[in-house]
Amino acid sequence: MAIHYTPLIAAIHVRSLKCVKLLIKAGADVKGVGPLTPLIAAADDGLTDFYKPLLAAGADPDVRDDGAQLPIEIAARNNRRKDVEILFPVTSRVPYVRDWSVDGILAYVKSVPNEEDDPLYKMGPAYLKSEGNKAYKRKDYVSAINFYNMATKLDPEDVALHSNRSICWINLGEGDKALEAAEMCRMIRPDWPKACYRQGAAQMFLKNYEKACDAFQDGLKLDPTDVEIENALW
Repeated sequence: MAIHYTPLIAAIHVRSLKCVKLLIKAGADVKGVGPLTPLIAAADDGLTDFYKPLLAAGADPDVRDDGAQLPIEIAARNNRRKDVEILFPVTSRVPYVRDWSVDGILAYVKSVPNEEDDPLYKMGPAYLKSEGNKAYKRKDYVSAINFYNMATKLDPEDVALHSNRSICWINLGEGDKALEAAEMCRMIRPDWPKACYRQGAAQMFLKNYEKACDAFQDGLKLDPTDVEIENALW
C-alpha cells in the first residue's frame, strides 16, 4: 500500500517542530495524502508538541489509520496520557468506547489485545473473515476492518478481504482508504469485475466521477451482465 511521504510527513519523522511550523506557514496540507496523515504520524511517534500546530492548521483528528485507529487511540496505545488529553477535546466520540473520557480511552485501549497476542489471530483467515462479515452486518465497521486486516496478514491474496475492507472504509467516510483497498483488489486480481465496482464506488465517494465511470466500464467489459455495475453507471 502506497504511503506518500510529503515534506510535512518527512519533517515529522525527523522530529523537527521548527520545520513543521514553517511548512504549515507556507501552506502545507495538514490533512495529508493517503493513509498516513501528519496527525497520525505525530501520534505514532509520540510527538506531543506537534499536535497543537497541526490541529490549529486544520488537521482532522477523526481520520483513522489503516488499522482503523484514531490518533487518540494510537496515543493511548503508546501510553501517552498527555497526548490523549490534548486530542480528547477535538476528537468525536465513538460508540465502542463506553467511558468517553481520558481515563476511559486509556483503559479501553489497554483492554484490546495486540493482533499477534489475540487468540482469534490463531483461528485462521476463514474464521477471521467470517467474524468480519458478522461485524459488518451489525454495522460495526471498525471491528470488521480489524478482523479483515488480521485475515489479510494470514492470506494477503484473498481479494474478497480487500473488497470488504473497501466498503467498510466507505461506510466510515474514508474514501481514500476505500480506494486503496479497491486498488489492491485490482492489482491482485485484475480480471475480477467486483474489484472494478469497488474502485468505481470509492471514486464516486471521492467525487472523482470520470475515474469512477472508467472503473465501472472496465468492470462491464469483464462482465457485461453485471447488474450492480450497470446500475452504478445509470
